[in-house]
Amino acid sequence: MNAIQQLVIGAALATGASATMTFSDPGLATPLAIPDHDAAGILRTLAVSGLDGTTRYAVDVALNIQGSGYGGYVGDLYAYLAHQTPSGAYAMTVLLNRPGRSDTQLSGYDDTGLTITLSDSAAADIHTYQSQPGYQLAATTGALTGTWQPDRRLTNPDDVVSSDARAAISFDEMVHGMANPDPNGYWYLFVADMQSGATMQLNSWSVSFAELSAVPEPASVLGTMGLLAGGLLLRTRRRKRVA
Repeated sequence: MNAIQQLVIGAALATGASATMTFSDPGLATPLAIPDHDAAGILRTLAVSGLDGTTRYAVDVALNIQGSGYGGYVGDLYAYLAHQTPSGAYAMTVLLNRPGRSDTQLSGYDDTGLTITLSDSAAADIHTYQSQPGYQLAATTGALTGTWQPDRRLTNPDDVVSSDARAAISFDEMVHGMANPDPNGYWYLFVADMQSGATMQLNSWSVSFAELSAVPEPASVLGTMGLLAGGLLLRTRRRKRVA
């Protein structure tokens, strides 16, 4: 590949994500027990500030939940993420809704924890992760790892099954689908253990905001590529004449 080709391809690929800001729960210095078989669950809050309300962000959620005592089961868990902007607008989406629970597996999956990232851009739904190519457990803890799409099933956790429809709202729509989009404000994580017999704890969670670069219009990209390539050609010809 010559220098002109490299320059043109580089200009064509010069889009994508830039700076990322991550906000972690500052009050979660030690693991927090999730009450067993208790729909009241636990609620955690993050205060997010300093983000540009006019910028588009990709939002990811990191979640670390492990079994404690006799160990817990991922299929017991129900969790949602909510966002309240400084102006008071509110949106939420379901992160986990009894993963693995189906008509034939009413208790859901029996893995003992998860250390995952939930992202709109992931390839597969967290609810059916054991049947997906990305299914992998950590060797030391037995926890689910990887990046997954949020569950987004709004069905009652006592009745949910894998065939239930998923709500359309995504992380992106939680921020940018509002009338006055603003990623700042309060972000809430709710987690509950919906079935008795084992206990779990929340070790950590965070929300990340990756600033998305604007994608140039095709005409702009082509124009820039032409100018860059033309400039390089001119420099090359000048060098040849001097030689």
